[in-house]
Amino acid sequence: MNIKIKSLLPSILCLFIGMLFFYSMRALPIAMPPELNTKFIMGLISCVFLLLLSKVFLRYEDIKSSAMHLLPNNKTLMRLFMGLVIGAVIVGVMLYTLFTFTNLDLNRVETQTMTSFMLASLVFIPLALMEEILFRGYPFFRISQLINIRWVILITSVVFALYHFNGTSSIVSLLLGPGVWGVTFGVAAYLSKSIAVPLGIHISANALQALFGLKSGYVPLWEISKSTELFSLLEPDHLGIIMQFLLLIVSILVLEYSLWKKDVIRIKVAKIKADINSNPVTENN
Repeated sequence: MNIKIKSLLPSILCLFIGMLFFYSMRALPIAMPPELNTKFIMGLISCVFLLLLSKVFLRYEDIKSSAMHLLPNNKTLMRLFMGLVIGAVIVGVMLYTLFTFTNLDLNRVETQTMTSFMLASLVFIPLALMEEILFRGYPFFRISQLINIRWVILITSVVFALYHFNGTSSIVSLLLGPGVWGVTFGVAAYLSKSIAVPLGIHISANALQALFGLKSGYVPLWEISKSTELFSLLEPDHLGIIMQFLLLIVSILVLEYSLWKKDVIRIKVAKIKADINSNPVTENN
């Protein structure tokens, strides 16, 4: 068996087992007391399971957890905050564009309070964390050591999109929705060498979408509706697709610029080493 393929198998198997675990958690009829948030508890259980699963594969490959960027350090909180800001900016720009160029309007949901919404939004922390551990954790960084990062981001983003299949989603909607966000999360993980930044983006994006009723299963503070009194330059759905494409393009450009910059530095370092080797320092006798 090819050495590279053999080296890839543990991380691919980890990804496969994690996906099976996610689907199993969805399918199992697990009942909990009404005072407990089922999604929050399931998210925490998933995080623990995936961390232990990653630990098993890391031990099998004799790799330290720090090498796969799974351990927190003194930069973790700053990176998390950075991710939260980036996620807020991305979703904020998208929402501003939608409200500016379409006939969408906002209506306050009087039955929902800020306190209740904030408490309900805590569920996004373990739900986002469990996905980042699997899709941008050990499998992501291990595979990136073996093949080109472009392929790693593409593969994990497609798998991330398929993971969100709910029985009615189309392939196109999955790729343009979670798939595009998967690329953004992957680029953030690669550039920051951590899951903290993509985790922050993930939490922020989910919370803001829920805030305006763009995520099912959550009571929003504001509801978005079409207004007959407002002018619409584009259909909201069409503009939404355009913005997803723009997010994809921006993410790719950021990645390519980073890779180009890395190549430039590598070439300069190689040139300096070549100059040193061709002009050795002679000692005076």
